[in-house]
Amino acid sequence: MNARGTAGRLLVGLSVLVLLGGCAPGASPTPLSASPTPTSMPSAAVVTATPTRTPAPIATPSAVSFGPVTLVAGTNTCPGLNPDFTQGPDGTWHVRDLTVECTDKTDDPRVSGSHTASWNMDLWRTPAQGVGAGVQWGTVRLENAGGAWEGRLSGVYSSGRGDSIVIWYTGTGGYAGLTYFALLTGDGPWKIQGQIFPGEPPTP
Repeated sequence: MNARGTAGRLLVGLSVLVLLGGCAPGASPTPLSASPTPTSMPSAAVVTATPTRTPAPIATPSAVSFGPVTLVAGTNTCPGLNPDFTQGPDGTWHVRDLTVECTDKTDDPRVSGSHTASWNMDLWRTPAQGVGAGVQWGTVRLENAGGAWEGRLSGVYSSGRGDSIVIWYTGTGGYAGLTYFALLTGDGPWKIQGQIFPGEPPTP
């Protein structure tokens, strides 16, 4: 009975030593069975590159057409404009037949080009209140390689608001048979809103 117990204890002790030996430093661990790499997943990390964004092209402004009628927009600039006012006996300030050279740039080449006006203005002002308000009128010629437009302008001016000028043009040369209406607003460069249509300008 004692011999068997002693043998059993010896066998257990040897088993423990074998297990401890496997965990000692420098011991080679038992290799694990390799797990197969799933075929549906890549074995290496995948780096997804951020696509380079191509900047959207800048759209060129174009006029809007409704049948034979075209709506246009643009600017009018008059560099060096410096009118010489003279004062009448009633206190009104005047400009008479001043030649004004401007450039019109719009989204329709037919009404872009050299703008030459003979300009007049009457202005009323109180020195303590700033510039004041006035009325203006004259004739205009708008010209480019395709033809020319002959027009008459009229409008008003007030300090703080700028100009509101209406011009009715009649087409000549390549623009014969057309009318061009232009509204100029602001204080330079002036904003142009216009319309080209077939026929003559309406009777005022």
